[in-house]
Amino acid sequence: LVLLLALSANPDVCSVDVRRGVEPSNQIASFMVESERQNQNPFRARGIDGTGETVTISDTGVDPDHCYFDDPNKSEPTGFTFDSSARKIQQYVPFVDTNDYQWGHGTHVAGTIAGKRWDAEGAADGIAPGAKLAVADIGNRNGDLLTPNDKTLLSTGRPQSQIHSASWGSEFNFYTSRARNFDQFMFENDEFLIIVAAGNSGSNDGAFDIPNTVGDPATAKNVIAVGAHNSWGHSSASGNLGPSYIADFSSRGPTADNRMKPDIVAVGKSVLSAGADPNVVGECDPSKIPGANARSGGLLSLQGTSMATPVVSGTAAIIRQYFRDGYYPSGTKNSDDAYPNPSGALVKAVLMNGAQNLGGVDNGVHGVTDSKLYDNNQGFGRLSLQDSLYLAGQTNVQLEVWDRERIEDQDINTYNVTIDKSNGCQAEDLSVTLVWIEEGSNPGCQNCVLNDLDLSVSFRGQTYYPNGQKSPDRTNIVERVVVNGVQGGETATISVNAYNLAWKSQQYALVATGCFGGVANTLQGESVFDSDESLKRRQIIIISVCVSIGVLLIACVACFFIRRRKARSGGGISNDFNEGEFEESA
Repeated sequence: LVLLLALSANPDVCSVDVRRGVEPSNQIASFMVESERQNQNPFRARGIDGTGETVTISDTGVDPDHCYFDDPNKSEPTGFTFDSSARKIQQYVPFVDTNDYQWGHGTHVAGTIAGKRWDAEGAADGIAPGAKLAVADIGNRNGDLLTPNDKTLLSTGRPQSQIHSASWGSEFNFYTSRARNFDQFMFENDEFLIIVAAGNSGSNDGAFDIPNTVGDPATAKNVIAVGAHNSWGHSSASGNLGPSYIADFSSRGPTADNRMKPDIVAVGKSVLSAGADPNVVGECDPSKIPGANARSGGLLSLQGTSMATPVVSGTAAIIRQYFRDGYYPSGTKNSDDAYPNPSGALVKAVLMNGAQNLGGVDNGVHGVTDSKLYDNNQGFGRLSLQDSLYLAGQTNVQLEVWDRERIEDQDINTYNVTIDKSNGCQAEDLSVTLVWIEEGSNPGCQNCVLNDLDLSVSFRGQTYYPNGQKSPDRTNIVERVVVNGVQGGETATISVNAYNLAWKSQQYALVATGCFGGVANTLQGESVFDSDESLKRRQIIIISVCVSIGVLLIACVACFFIRRRKARSGGGISNDFNEGEFEESA
């Protein structure tokens, strides 16, 4: 308190905050996604690490001889050839050039998705270190992006790749021809999923919480647009709140036609990943790991929705492997349950169904902006595998899925789910999400949804509507209903209504999570989100500083009046009395 008092009295000190040691890492991002508990990765521990998946990135390129991507048994990838036997980079399409620039954007993004050292565990191994990569190099050494036509771009890595990660975009908030082309490609390739950065224009030049800043192609209907939230503990830069808060720069919705954006939010501050150095062969982890937003050796820490997007892309690879390896529905690996081709709609539904609420927007010294689910700060909330998939004894929920369901105009499909907590499951909520992938709309559309499906859940005689609304959602093509406080033995009826279709029928995926007979989560430790008291700490510091300043002011005022009182009563000598006495003596 004394130190705070002294610091706060210094006119050169603008603010006082807690500062911790900084040690950012993709490993931190990984456990925040998988378990929310420090150094616990239950999916990776079971070998669910993206193995068997290829993720395409379109970016400034990748430094192929970096230790997180190099292959000691093969030469660097070139041309359009797809090499399924490559250790990490299976295809490198040089739309612009064949490498990344110094500390390049693309190498960092690629490392977050699937980076992995071949000789040891890395300090910044990716979210899905078992996955492989196809690279569309669309950036030059100045960081400028030069994209080919959209179909050519999205065909990179195909058909092996079913996930495309795009950490780039424009400032156009409306539905563009590129947004249409991205939607159309997903519609025509039913397993495919595109994940796009929402943008970094949520704050600018002293302005905060700026709406309508999500830019194309994140304005597309079928893609997942990703916002960014803060990091945790040693990975969080000085002055930041904890992981329960959205980054101020994260772009906001809605789109120009009033659709909700971003769709989901993931960690995007102080993310440590691979750092490109084209002048060095085999750059790798330095002896001292760089701090937040710093760089050293072959590692680089960056922030942005560009960093959050590959976190979601790597997680999508984990979800695809989960279904392919037969973990659904039992929560344990069973080859008889293998589902080799989950649709892009199903993967998207799983990601968004389990997303959790964030506490607000961290605007630094300008305070915290309130935020809630389905608003244009966080959309469906933060990424959480704990609340999305079932691993027996290691996640919070079980799930039921219906993939590639089809409905005709004006029809209603119904599904019943019964809550079963008999084996120890403790989840308190039932969450249901509907996703459909539809054709691209006309650029500039103001009512962009073509096939309007409606989700509702009937429970205890009450009808629940999606996305926090009290009536059907006519604007978005992802709809979620969350029913709180469900009890064992209760049954809910899920309805999908083909309210108004432009075409004869529409395919969709449906996901429900809750207690469906599974066991309780036995992971030890507390969630870093549930235990996030960073706002309280900041408030305590502010109060302490204010109290200290107040005490100092009171002490100064009291001292002033005491001295004046003593001077007037003759008990002390003031400057005024001294001067008067001198003049009289003269």
